[in-house]
Amino acid sequence: MTAGTVVYLTVGVLARTVLKTRPTAARAVTRVSGTMMIAIGGFLLAERLAG
Repeated sequence: MTAGTVVYLTVGVLARTVLKTRPTAARAVTRVSGTMMIAIGGFLLAERLAG
C-alpha cells in the first residue's frame, strides 16, 4: 500500500509540473478525464440497474 501511495504521489507531482507549463495540454487532459469519468459513471449505473 505504501508503494502505491508513493507512485500516485509521484505521478501527481510530475503531472502537475508538466501540465503547469502546458496550459493547452492541461485543458485537454481535463476534458478527457471528465469525459471518461462520466462514461465510467454511466457504465456503472447501467450495470447496477441491469443486475
